[in-house]
Amino acid sequence: MGNSIIQDNKNNNSLIIGWKLQGRHILIIGNNHIAANRIEFVLDANPRKITLITPANKVSSDKIKKYITEQAVTHKNNEFNEKYLVEQTEEPVDLILTAVDDVKLSHEIASVARKLKIPINVAEIPQLCDFLFIPTYRDGPLQVAVSTNGTSSQISRKLRQHIIESLPKNVTSAINNVSLIKKQIGNNTILNKITNPLPLNELADLTNNDIERLVSECKNLEDEFDASSESSTTLGDSTQMLSIKSKIMDNDITLEPFTKGGIRFIDGKTAVSYVAYALSNTSFIYPTLRSHYVGEVVSQWSSQNAENVFGKVCNAIQMQTRSGASSAILGAASCMDSGEVISVFSSSSSIVPMISNLYNLSHENIPLVIHVSAYGFNDNFEKISNYHDAFSARDTGLGIINSYSTQEIHDIAIITHLISISTSSSYLHVFDGVKTAQESSKVNLLSYPEIHKISKEVIAEGYPSTTSNAVDIFEKISNKVGKILKNVYKAFEYIGSPTAETLLIVYGGETTVVKETVDRISQNGSKIGAIIVRVYRPWSEKHFLAALPKTTKRIAVLEQASSNIDGSYNLGSSLFNDVSISLYDGLTGSPPQLIDVKYSPSQKFNFRVVNSLIKQLEEGKSINFDENLPVDKNYPALTNVNQYVFWDTESRKTFYSSQHISQILAHNLKLNVSSLPTFDIYNNGGVVTTKLQLGSGIHDAESGVDFISINDASLTSKYNTLTYAKNGTIVLLNTNWTVDELETKLPNDFRYEAANRNIRLHIIDVDKIVNDLNLDVDVGTSVVLQAAFFKITSSEIKFHFNVSDTISSFYENGNEKEVGLLFGSIVQETEKAIVYVEIPPTWLILEKSDQILLPDIIDNSFCPNLDQQLTETPKLTAWRAAARNFLFKEAYKTNQIVRPDVSEKTYTVYVSENRRLTPESYDRYLFHIEFDTSGTDLKYDLGEALGVYGHNDTEEVNKFLEYYELNPNDVISIINKEGNKYESRTIFQVFSQVLDVFGRPPKRFYETLAQFALDEKEKNKLLFIAGKEGTEEFKNRVTETSTYADILFEFTSARPPVEDLVQMITPIKPRHYSIASAQSVHPNSVHLLIVTVEWNISSGKKRYGQCTRYLSGLKVGEGVTVSIKPSVMKLPPRDSQPIIMAGLGTGMAPFRAFIEERAYRKSQGKEVGPMILYFGSRNRSMEYLYGEELEAYHMEGLLTYLRLAFSRDQPHKVYIQHKMDEDSELIQKYLMQDEGWFYLCGPTWPVPDVKDAIVKSFMSTGELTAGEANDWVNKLKDMERYILEVY
Repeated sequence: MGNSIIQDNKNNNSLIIGWKLQGRHILIIGNNHIAANRIEFVLDANPRKITLITPANKVSSDKIKKYITEQAVTHKNNEFNEKYLVEQTEEPVDLILTAVDDVKLSHEIASVARKLKIPINVAEIPQLCDFLFIPTYRDGPLQVAVSTNGTSSQISRKLRQHIIESLPKNVTSAINNVSLIKKQIGNNTILNKITNPLPLNELADLTNNDIERLVSECKNLEDEFDASSESSTTLGDSTQMLSIKSKIMDNDITLEPFTKGGIRFIDGKTAVSYVAYALSNTSFIYPTLRSHYVGEVVSQWSSQNAENVFGKVCNAIQMQTRSGASSAILGAASCMDSGEVISVFSSSSSIVPMISNLYNLSHENIPLVIHVSAYGFNDNFEKISNYHDAFSARDTGLGIINSYSTQEIHDIAIITHLISISTSSSYLHVFDGVKTAQESSKVNLLSYPEIHKISKEVIAEGYPSTTSNAVDIFEKISNKVGKILKNVYKAFEYIGSPTAETLLIVYGGETTVVKETVDRISQNGSKIGAIIVRVYRPWSEKHFLAALPKTTKRIAVLEQASSNIDGSYNLGSSLFNDVSISLYDGLTGSPPQLIDVKYSPSQKFNFRVVNSLIKQLEEGKSINFDENLPVDKNYPALTNVNQYVFWDTESRKTFYSSQHISQILAHNLKLNVSSLPTFDIYNNGGVVTTKLQLGSGIHDAESGVDFISINDASLTSKYNTLTYAKNGTIVLLNTNWTVDELETKLPNDFRYEAANRNIRLHIIDVDKIVNDLNLDVDVGTSVVLQAAFFKITSSEIKFHFNVSDTISSFYENGNEKEVGLLFGSIVQETEKAIVYVEIPPTWLILEKSDQILLPDIIDNSFCPNLDQQLTETPKLTAWRAAARNFLFKEAYKTNQIVRPDVSEKTYTVYVSENRRLTPESYDRYLFHIEFDTSGTDLKYDLGEALGVYGHNDTEEVNKFLEYYELNPNDVISIINKEGNKYESRTIFQVFSQVLDVFGRPPKRFYETLAQFALDEKEKNKLLFIAGKEGTEEFKNRVTETSTYADILFEFTSARPPVEDLVQMITPIKPRHYSIASAQSVHPNSVHLLIVTVEWNISSGKKRYGQCTRYLSGLKVGEGVTVSIKPSVMKLPPRDSQPIIMAGLGTGMAPFRAFIEERAYRKSQGKEVGPMILYFGSRNRSMEYLYGEELEAYHMEGLLTYLRLAFSRDQPHKVYIQHKMDEDSELIQKYLMQDEGWFYLCGPTWPVPDVKDAIVKSFMSTGELTAGEANDWVNKLKDMERYILEVY
């Protein structure tokens, strides 16, 4: 993909024979037609950016004006200045192309380029060129450049001529045939799979039918053929990407790697499961979610027969939360053998129905630990840390121990299990299920051998349990474990000033924020402190009072209440009562002021809330959580911490990139890394934010983050995505908008905030990179975003690892070398594609809208669209439901749109004429069809194509629906691409107008269909065809044009429900036909010239081209959905310029429009130039298309020369090139002297011979050699006066 270099070892010179323009920044200087041609040449190669430097008032090329208007180039409206190249540090120029008329300026530009070591090509001055173009055909075939490193132009000219003369004669035809196929299917490596085996001669001799067949194969096969066995797999081979899987996003977590201990990047629920599995014989799991619940991995490990520290497989039993829950635990406890341990995984809401049995369990004297993930949902279905329900077990007699970080969950789980084992008593281990359980961070795991060793030591020492000494035992075991883990935990942990006067006592979801806030405030001398309650039950007055500073004057006890807070004093058991009794019984003298601070489960805690709470306490105010007091200026900010926020939408699946980034940083940096995703599955199609932090401390996004990645630009209008941006924050926006388009497409509020906060904005088009490299969407998108992150933040994060190697290490496909090479290319292309955006000063004076955007998403799920909400699937209903929606449009927000599934603008036009042009007895069906465009705003230019959305054959559709037992009048509603609306059609409409049910299916259809096969033999056969072993049979089916319907008829036991089937069949693609009319002559109609496509397969069964069959059968008055596609076929800018047209068969279509347009302009009194038409077909009597019209134009003199080549009307074949040979002098005059234009439209096979005829005409005067004549043709191509539209 890079430059091809021939090295001269002796003289150390090199000859560059190929430049890669894709992904590069190209600078073009000039304003004439040569500069315009160079812009188009570069655009073909998909550059990262094209910058054009020229004063607007000097632009002489209409094409350049168009490129500037359409923003195809970044225009610098000034003369060239060396300063521009020197200052391009964010987006350095890779290549310079100049086309200026000033020779002195050309020398100056070349001098600057060489000084800065930027390769340059100077038009018309070869001695200044580092390389010379050899332009050939459009769409990139044979784009060759020859570098002579600034040496003699004679060498380069000889090389040019040698390359041209060395090419096989039929290479042009082969190139154009392959280009045609590629143009219709896009940049897809499957093209190589089909065309590579064909010899050059066969490629050159492809007929129209051959090309249509190959195009169909390419479109249907897509990425289904297996990757080549060669290690140098083409970058665009999507089968290669499909085989690559993430090592970290798989839901199946294997235990064995963890058992060795050490630093691991895991979340809290995995950490507690690791410990519980190690020390349990039986685990009861009470899930209240469909996935991502605490204890989920325990079931996986048990099914994998993983052994715990006792060398046994823990028996995992999944239970249901209901009234009387935990009876199974009682039953298991009654028949336990000595030494056996039970663990339970539960949410806080599951504790409530267990209460009655927990009283009994507390008297059983069994080693039991219940790990409680404290979470729930409020009335708005938003996640909350539900400690109230968890602590409803405080009077059951079970011990309760809390942990407040991911590392603590691991450590406290070990300590709790060891206490339970050594004292044969039951404990609840409670932790925050919203944050701590879900947050991933670095956790120092004890290995299973270490856990086994310490458990044996604790059991050997023996700890007789009584309520009075339980807390002492906790601290003894904590000290023992702490020596290994370097973390020692106390029953009551004190944080803050040693002489604190104001004290907070906490033990719920607010704990981590309070701890961090108090620690930071007290550093400035504030007399504030906090006691963290770790061992809540049994309550130890002794240990509590020992932690209490003697200087304390006021104490606020924070405690979560039930959902209804009525302000009444709680006389039952509570943390406030425990503290109150301890102070009354244990202190002498006047006790501190005691304040009961109850808060709702929905109350959110952050630094500002806690700061406000402390100020209110210090000022003696009554507590008001809604009062937002300002934070002191000297309030210490987080230090040595980097914070990042990622915004993603579920539909784009970009969320996985942030998970990979977190893992990479955790594995490669010594700093602590923590990552916390939040999910909103109900709004805006599903939105995910991920907060990533490097350094110690809890997430404090409100203090300002260093980097924001907005991976879906639509979110900028739905949320205040810059809420957490500080001055100078780096922002990456994934969008296909250009820099100039940001002015109109970014919301005013976003642009204002970007300017106000001096953000450093970068944009990247991830989809373009993925499509250009033909990557699997999910894997490719994730890798590109990872590469972009590391590129942009490389100056902020001091990492010392190779980005592509590190990213690829987290993926697997069995070939590390292959993955490494591929990812290296992706990273390289990504780094080139990042565009830095200079924020215009005008953004700062924008008026902000009155719209109030949410600063963050509503956190209502634990994973993307899985826990509470199923993915929207198609819905099958009776027609009455659709009728109701249609009749009551406003109530049901129903819109009537012709083709809502199509992104292009479409029009409904009506057939006004459908006329066969060939005799009934003739074996080829060519027809002329006209559509009435009245009442539409359809506009088309000369040479453009009409896209037709064809329908399947009605008889075949009805036959299929009858076989599939579907009611054609039933209505099926399918969710749209944005995921926010349903598109409803009848079953008949879907199978007739939308689904390509009579097209060829890709391999994946066979694989998916196998899942529905009830017959084992049919299932195996389908899987065989879909696998590597069935490649040959699959190819045969492609050759035989086996359709979706054929497969469903064949495998009768595979009958997917229609709701699934409509998602398995690809949609019908539009077919494009050159327009055969000029709108100036036919203002309210559009005409097409079409030949039907049909062929027989080996069985003798006839197959038809779907769209030509549809069009040929249309009756006058029937409606058709169409769109417009641009084309390169345009008339010359001056009416007086000659035009030479060569059309074969239906290739006559655009030339009919050209002739009509010239006739119209002549009728308006304009002088029009001469026209030659070379028309070729088989027989004059059968295929003289529009013959009467052409003869009339010729007799009138408008069509100056009419040259007809009917190949089969005489013994020897006569083609258009033979007629052109007869007009050599005329062609030479029109093209070389009179600035005429040449056009060829039709099949590809005559292209080489037609070019040879033109070359001969240029040599006819005797003044040009063959090489010079070829150069002239190439020059015509550069000037767009030699235009091919072949198929």
